[in-house]
Amino acid sequence: MSSTNDKILHSVLSGDIEVDTARADDALTSDKLKQDIIRLFQDDHHNLPFVKLLAVIDDPDVDYTNPKVQNIFNDIHRLDEKPVKLPTKKFHVHPFYDLLGDEDIIIPDADLDEDEAKTDHIVAHGLFAGLHRIKVKVEALEEKVASVSDATVSQVDENEFSNWGKNVNFDAGSTLIVRSVAGVCKVVQWAAAQDRKVRAAGFRHSWSDIYGGPGDVIIMFLPINTLTQLPYEDPPADWKTELSGIEIVPSVAGRAAPEGRAFCKIMAGTTNDQLRQWCFGNKTWCLDLNVIMVEITFGGSNAPICHGAGFKTDTLSDLVVEVTYVDAKGELQTVNDPTELRAASGCFGLLGIVVSLTLELGTMGVTDMSPVKIPMPLAIPPPKDYPIPGEVQKLIEKLGITEEQLDHARIDFVNRCEGDFYLEWFWFPYQDNCWVNTWSRRPITPDELNLEAYPGDSWLDGVKSQQIQATLAEALVNYTPFRWLSGRHQAFLLGGASLFALPNVTEEKDIIKTFVSEALHFRRGIQNFRCWDTEWEIPLPTIKGQRDYELVQRAWWDGISAMYSRKDAPVRVALEMRLTGGSNVLLAPQRGNAGTVSIEVLTTLITPKDDWQTFMQQIADKWTSYDLKDENGNTLYPRPHWAKQWGGLQIHGKPIERYFREDAYKDAFSEFRKTFGNIVTSRGSSVDETLKMFGTVTMERLIFN
Repeated sequence: MSSTNDKILHSVLSGDIEVDTARADDALTSDKLKQDIIRLFQDDHHNLPFVKLLAVIDDPDVDYTNPKVQNIFNDIHRLDEKPVKLPTKKFHVHPFYDLLGDEDIIIPDADLDEDEAKTDHIVAHGLFAGLHRIKVKVEALEEKVASVSDATVSQVDENEFSNWGKNVNFDAGSTLIVRSVAGVCKVVQWAAAQDRKVRAAGFRHSWSDIYGGPGDVIIMFLPINTLTQLPYEDPPADWKTELSGIEIVPSVAGRAAPEGRAFCKIMAGTTNDQLRQWCFGNKTWCLDLNVIMVEITFGGSNAPICHGAGFKTDTLSDLVVEVTYVDAKGELQTVNDPTELRAASGCFGLLGIVVSLTLELGTMGVTDMSPVKIPMPLAIPPPKDYPIPGEVQKLIEKLGITEEQLDHARIDFVNRCEGDFYLEWFWFPYQDNCWVNTWSRRPITPDELNLEAYPGDSWLDGVKSQQIQATLAEALVNYTPFRWLSGRHQAFLLGGASLFALPNVTEEKDIIKTFVSEALHFRRGIQNFRCWDTEWEIPLPTIKGQRDYELVQRAWWDGISAMYSRKDAPVRVALEMRLTGGSNVLLAPQRGNAGTVSIEVLTTLITPKDDWQTFMQQIADKWTSYDLKDENGNTLYPRPHWAKQWGGLQIHGKPIERYFREDAYKDAFSEFRKTFGNIVTSRGSSVDETLKMFGTVTMERLIFN
C-alpha cells in the first residue's frame, strides 16, 4: 500500500481525520482545506497531480491552456496506472477501466509472493474476462426486431432502467429503439393491445420520478449506448433516423413568424448539439435560450419545461408553436392552437409520444463573452446587515474588503442584471472566488460571419479537453483514496479543479467573441460527470416597477450560509444561479412571475443520501420562507424545477405534493386538467384512455387525483 494511503487510512482509523465530517474546532477556510489535502497527499507519487493542481488554482489569472498546466490533467488520468493495494482485496478494478484497452487491465500486486501473485492473476483474469464479454455484448448490442413488425423498431436485450443520476431505477417490460414516426405509431398500437403503458426516455437527465415504471414499454430515439454509456460518444456514422432533423417552416396553422423570427420544426430525437451545429452552419437563426448541456434531446428538455438564463427569456415550452405526437390510439395528432399549447407544450409526455416540436427562433446574434472570477463576497454581495458566515468574514478580512467596496459591488451586480442578456453565477464550495458569466448580444456584422465555433477543437482548451476533464472528475469521485477524504475536502478539491478550468477574462484582448448559439453551450462534457441536483424557481417581485434585487442577494447568501452550516458538506459540486423571466405555460414553475430566481445546488453521487436529503429540506425551508407578493398583494409561490430533485420534501409543514395541490399549482392544475381534456376528447380519445397509455404514477396522483 502506498505511504499516503497508509497514512490516510491510519488517520481515519485513529480518529485523527473524520470521514465525511469536519472537526468542530477547524477553521474551515479555503487555506485550511488546501493545507489538509497537501499534508495527506504530498508524499505519494500517485497523488502528486492533486498537489500540483492545488498549487495553481489559487491564481485567478492562471493560463489554463498552458501545456504545463494541461499536463496536470494528463497526470491525473495516469495516476492509478499502478493501483493501490487496498485492504482485503486480492485484485483491483481499475478506476479507468472504460478508458483502457484489455492489456492495461490486469496488474498483479508487486508485493505478493509467487503463489499469491499467481492466484491473484488467475482470479483477476477470470473476473475481467467476464467483464470484457459483458462489455463487448453491450457495445455490440444485438438489437433484435421487436414483435411490432417494423424494420425501424429494434429491441434492446437489457430492460433494467436507470436514469443519469442513478436515483430512479426499475425494470421495464420492453426497451425499444425507434427510428421512424410510423414505428412510434406501431409501438403504441402494439402496447395498447397488451394493456401496457409507453413512455419515452432519452438521455435520462431528470432526477424526479417522471419516467415510466415497472413493466412499461420504454422507447428511445437514439442508440442506447449514445444515451446511457459514459463517456459520451456520438451515434455511429451510419445511424439513420427520421426522428432527428431540423427544418425551417414558413408558417404554422396559417400564422407566419413575427418579423425577425422564424418557425423551426425540430424532431424530438434531435440533440442540442445537432441544433448548435445547424445554427453555426446557417448563421441566421438560433434559440434565444437553452440549457447548457448539448447531450440532451429536444423531446427530453421540453417535456419538463426547461429554461435558460436572462430576464428576457421564458422557458423552452414558451417557444413552442406546434406539437406533433402519437396519441393513445397510435395515431398522429397536432396541437398548434395557442390556448391548447399552454398545456400541450409542457406536459411531461402525458398526451402521448412527442415526435416533433416547432419552436420560434430568433435572429442569430454575436456576444463578446468575458466571464470572470470575482472574490465571492463581491460577486453577489450580501444584503446589508446579513449575518455573514464566519468563514466568509475571515475571507473578507484576508482580502481587505471594505464596506465601501461592498456598496460598489451591489451597484455593479444590479447593473449586470439590468444591462446583460444572459445572467449566470457559480460558486464552487469553499472557494474564495465566484465565476460570473453574464453577457449581452448584438447583431452580426459582415466581418463576423467567419467566427470560429466555441470552445473549438483545440486539444488544450477545446471540446475534447472539456470532455476529458469531466470524465476525469467522474473517475476521481470513484477513486477509493478520494472517498476517504472528508466531505469538505472532497468538495474543496472538486471545486478548485472546476473553477480552475473555467476561463477568466480580465483584459479586452482575451474577450471571447462568438455566436449566441455557441455561448449558450459554453461548457462541454457535462454528460460525463454524474451528479444530483435540486433547483427552485423563486418569484422575483417588483417594487414600484423595480425588481427586488435584495431578494436575489438573500437567496444566494442563504444558499452559501446553509452550505457553511453543515460539517458533512452535503453540497460538493456547486451553487448555481440564473435569472430568468416568467412563463405562460400552465405548469411552468415560472408561471405568473415578473422575474424568476432559478437557483440550484449540485453534489456528487458519493455524497451520503441522508445528508443530501436533509440538506435539500434545509435549503427548501429557506428558499420557500420569503414573504413574496406581487404589486397587487397576491401571494407568489416558489416552485421546484420539475426535472430536479424534490420528492419527499415538506413545505410549510405539509408534504410537497399537497403544497403543489393546495398552494403552488392550485389553479394551474385545474386549468391544465380542463385544457388537457379538451385536447384529447376533441381528437377522438379520452382522458382515461390517454392516461392509461401514457400516465405516470406521480403525475396521475398529483394532477389528476
